[in-house]
Amino acid sequence: MVKKQAKLLLEQALMQMLEKSSLDKIDVRELAAKSGLSRQTFYYNFKNKQDMVDWLCDKNNEKSRHAYWENNSFSDYILTALNTISQYRLFYIYALPGNNDKGVPGPFERGIISLAQEIELRGSQGRMDSEQWEALIFFAYGAKGMVMRWLTEQSRSNVEELARVIINNIPIPLKEYFAA
Repeated sequence: MVKKQAKLLLEQALMQMLEKSSLDKIDVRELAAKSGLSRQTFYYNFKNKQDMVDWLCDKNNEKSRHAYWENNSFSDYILTALNTISQYRLFYIYALPGNNDKGVPGPFERGIISLAQEIELRGSQGRMDSEQWEALIFFAYGAKGMVMRWLTEQSRSNVEELARVIINNIPIPLKEYFAA
């Protein structure tokens, strides 16, 4: 079986299983069985369940980065990220918090921070100064908090409204950098 196909089957199985149980209660054996694959196939594709979570977050963050670079629009990045999070709602309720007790950012803030690093590497906006980096980290964690609240409280806001709120709250030192 092609590696990409196996990963997609495992992803589909995970999404189905999340409807009935939390991610920490799903084990690899059950996940492999649900996908119709062997445990060996799971371990051929992923080191462990956390590796699969990271892969799925990175895959989804790539969609958002692509949306940014298509139009050089941070608004497009946020809107795409929120649409993806909405589509994978049950998964992101588990994955978004990250591992904060170990200081590891979750996928939402990691995505925003890595986008800023990519912008710097491409040289399209120049280098960020320390004030901008501090504002970026503050903004990324704050925006993630808003998204978590939106996901867990089933806020009445739709994706577009939440995106607008997040974009309107970009700190001043970042507004020009992201040209939102």
